[in-house]
Amino acid sequence: MNKKINIEFILGLLILIISIICIFYYSSKINLFNKIETFQINSSFYDIGNVNIGNDVKIKGVKVGEVSGISLDQDNYMAIITSSIDESVKIPHNSTFKISNNGFIGSPYIEIQLGESEVLLQNNDYTTDNIDAVSLEEIINNFIFK
Repeated sequence: MNKKINIEFILGLLILIISIICIFYYSSKINLFNKIETFQINSSFYDIGNVNIGNDVKIKGVKVGEVSGISLDQDNYMAIITSSIDESVKIPHNSTFKISNNGFIGSPYIEIQLGESEVLLQNNDYTTDNIDAVSLEEIINNFIFK
């Protein structure tokens, strides 16, 4: 009887510890403890490929934000990607937003190629110079059939 209580106690304690670790891990993922001030940038694309909410936004390989929303513009049927970018990052107005991939299998992300304008993007601005996702299937089809 006493041995059974010890096993149940240890198992319960183990479950409690794993639960606490999971709570801290997921709360850090949703920035519950470290609130970072961000601003929103909207970009329109003809084809967004496999971009999902939560994918990274990078400048020269350094993460500066993430994709916070994806919607469809009902007027011209273009995909609108809303990116949450760290407020300390200053992005020129003529910057290029490009959908890139981490290799063949890697997850897609938004790459910002900085422009040289003195005018900076503000909260809820729309970008004009965007480069769509290029799929490997499309490249192969163009090579074979043209």
